[in-house]
This record gives sequence, structure tokens and C-alpha cells, in this order.
Amino acid sequence: MEMLRKGRFERPMESLAAEYTSSMQADVRIFSSVVQVNMAHVIMLAERKIIAEQDAAAILRALIDLQHKGSGSLELRPELEDIHMAIEEFVSRATSEEIGGKLHTAKSRNDQVTAAIRITLRKEILSAESAFLELISALITLAENNVDTIMPGYTHLQVAEPTTFGHVLAAYCSAFLRDVERLDQAYECTNSCPMGACALAGTSFPIDRARVAHLLGFRRIDENTIDAVSSRDFALQAMSALTIAMVNVSRLAEELSLWSSAEFDMIEMPDEFSSPSSIMPQKKNPVVAEMARAKTAHVLGNLAGALAMMKALPQAYNLDLQELTPLLWSSVDDVRESAEVMAKLISAIKPKQEVMRKRAESNFAVATELADTLVRKAGLNFRESHAIVGRMVAETTEKGRAATDMNLEDLRAASKEILGKDVSISQEELGEALDIAKCIAARSLLGGPAPKAVKDQLKSFKGKAKNYSKLVSARKRAINKSEVKLLKEAQGRCR
Repeated sequence: MEMLRKGRFERPMESLAAEYTSSMQADVRIFSSVVQVNMAHVIMLAERKIIAEQDAAAILRALIDLQHKGSGSLELRPELEDIHMAIEEFVSRATSEEIGGKLHTAKSRNDQVTAAIRITLRKEILSAESAFLELISALITLAENNVDTIMPGYTHLQVAEPTTFGHVLAAYCSAFLRDVERLDQAYECTNSCPMGACALAGTSFPIDRARVAHLLGFRRIDENTIDAVSSRDFALQAMSALTIAMVNVSRLAEELSLWSSAEFDMIEMPDEFSSPSSIMPQKKNPVVAEMARAKTAHVLGNLAGALAMMKALPQAYNLDLQELTPLLWSSVDDVRESAEVMAKLISAIKPKQEVMRKRAESNFAVATELADTLVRKAGLNFRESHAIVGRMVAETTEKGRAATDMNLEDLRAASKEILGKDVSISQEELGEALDIAKCIAARSLLGGPAPKAVKDQLKSFKGKAKNYSKLVSARKRAINKSEVKLLKEAQGRCR
């Protein structure tokens, strides 16, 4: 910090104030990226003859050494304020104050920090995408094994219509694929280079912004220098995508908790993802699913906090931005880890197929199909058939009978009460309407629960997931290639 204060200030910063405003501990996360930014910047400075080749070589040797040693070799004192000054101090000690002082020529911590955050975030987004693709893969495998496993579908947590376990799992595949798509869009937004913006107005040095962006593997350049240093919408977009994805994880976790309860009893929660009670010997608590729900609250809070920080900031850099970054990394970690553990949990789940079917059969899940049958076979409009079947269900329930006990006499009685006339269909037509397997098979529309329709969905999801996996792998290779190339360029100038 003395490097910065010795000109404008006469006294050192008060120690508590220095610690209060320091971002040093959080900055360790972007250490490697900051070193890369400095390498690329120094290479460009030498190429543009802004600093001498021998000075650039000395600085690059120090940076390469630092990259090899890691952040543990830095003195992370609060009075240095942040990782950027700690690295500059390291370079100055490894070379000299005169040479080390040239490292910061034609750049600011303002453009450097957002560049380093973007470089780190690119990798984190790809890591999160990979985790969700693994979760999707686990869901697809479980769904493929259960396209014929009948279970009740719910609305308002009440049995609504029959579906299959495979169909329900496919719904989550669909949602998580959209999450991957949103993360992919966040990656595109993040993949832009702010270097050269300096504090806010660029520099009069003849720098080459495109060269630095290329060395760092960025796809494009942030065109406005003020916006380049003051915007964090790339981080907000990533956090938004992560938050939506985490909400979907939480919904899955909630259903798993419900399905494993004694009241639903439709799945067996694996022992390795459960916890016992300290006092009640019989308990099997779904703690992994519960933790996913809880961590969703963290992620929601992080996004709300980040948005609140940005809502009233004037343009260009303000130190408030420093407090946003830890929220970003917290969301990245919570979401990625949740997706990873949920993928393993899904792979270990065992559905109780007989119980699932019984739950569907015993709660009039076929009522809508019976109403549709009356429309098709008896010439009623849907409101008429809806009322008749509703009366049949009410009468059957009052008598303690099951859906499969409903007969033509019940239909005639209900139709006379509702419409004042006798409505009838054949016994065969009634039987088919009440047959839960046939009811599901009839829903063969695109995206429906019929086994073939579910298989088609899963095939489509597999293809989409495969394409995203290829894209993620290609982007990881591109980043690795740019890092290797940058290091080689730096090493080449040290000879």
C-alpha cells in the first residue's frame, strides 16, 4: 500500500480501515487470472515498445515464477489492499522498484480486476455446465428404466392425472437443459475483454487492446471504456442463470423428500445420502435434499444482494463492486456442488413401482380420461362431462369405493342428476377409460407420458446434452490452449 500512498498521502492507512476495505482473502480466487492478465499486458507493452524488452523480460520472469509458486508465495497483508498490489510488490522485489513500477503502465486495477473475474468466471461457468450435464445424464438413465413405471401426477399436491416416473424425470431433464442454455448465454456475455479501459477513460499510450484480448482468449472487446470497468451485468447474468438452475434443483430436492416420506412412500432414499436421528432409531432423514433446498436460499440471497449493490452505483468504478465478487463465487460453488451431489443421488434412487401405481389407482387419476371419453363417445360438451364425472367421483368416494369400482349404473345415475337425462357408453369404453395403463398410453402426443413419447423425449434430450457437452469441452480446450500459448509467449520473451 505504501507504493500507492507515498505520493498523495502523508500518513499510512489506519490498520482497521485497511483490513475493512481489503479484498485480499477473496482475491486469492482470481490469483492465477491476475497473473495471466499481467503477462498479456506486459507482452503487449513490449510489442508496442512502450516499455523496453529487457524490462519486459524481467517482469515476465517474475510473473512466471510467481505463477509456478502460487498465491502462497505472496505476502497477503491487508495494507496492500488487494491481490493486484500484492503481485506488483512481488514483481518489484524480484526485479527492482524501477522495473516493477513499469508493470502498471497503461492499465488500472479497475480494468485488471474485471478482466481477471471474467477469466475465472468463464471456467466456473463451464464447470457448472458440466455438473448439470452430469445431472441430466443421471436423470435420463433413471427415466429410461422407468418409462412404464406408473405414478400419479400432482397439481396442488393433489393427485391429478396418471403419468410415469420416466415422464416426471424427463420434465426435470427439460428444465435443466434450459439451465445449461442460460449458463451458455452467460458464458458468451462473460467472454469479453475490458483490458485497455484503464481507470475509465483508456490511455494515451499506443496500446493494442485486441492483442491483449487475443492473448487472454477472449472472443471480443468491451467497446466503451467506462462500461468496461463499471459494468457487472455479466456477473449478474451468470448469477441469475445459476439462481434459476438452483431453484430447479430445489424443486427436485423437494419432490425427492416428499416421495421418500412415509405418506408418499414412492422411492427409497439411498442410505449413503441419508442421515439417522440422534434419538429416534427408525429415522432416515433426506439430508442431502434438505441441504440443497437450504443452499438455494443462499443463492437467492446472493443475487438479491448483488442486484441491490448495483442499483444505485454511478458509472465507472466504485469499491462497492468489490463486495459483489464474493457473492458470485459463493453462488458458483453452491450451485455446482449441489448439481454434482444431486447427480449421484439420482443415480442411487430406487422407485417403489407397486406403491407408485397404487397411489395413482386409488385416487381417481383417470377421472379426466373418463370425462374425455364421454365427450368423444356420448356427444357431450366438456363442461357436461366434467360435471357428470365429478358427481360419480363424489358418490363413489362417499361409499368408500375405488375408481375401478365405478360402473355404468353410476354413470346413468350421475347423468340423470346433472343433465336430467340418461347418458351411456359401452362397458368396453368405460373399462378402457378406467384402465390406468391405457389412459397413459393414449397420451402419445409430443411430450406426453406414453412410453414411446417419453422415449422420444429422452432421445431428444440426449442429443441436446451431447451437443452441449461437445461445446463445453471445446471451450475448455480453447481456454487451455490460450493459457499454454500465453505462457509460451511469456517464456519466449525471457530468453
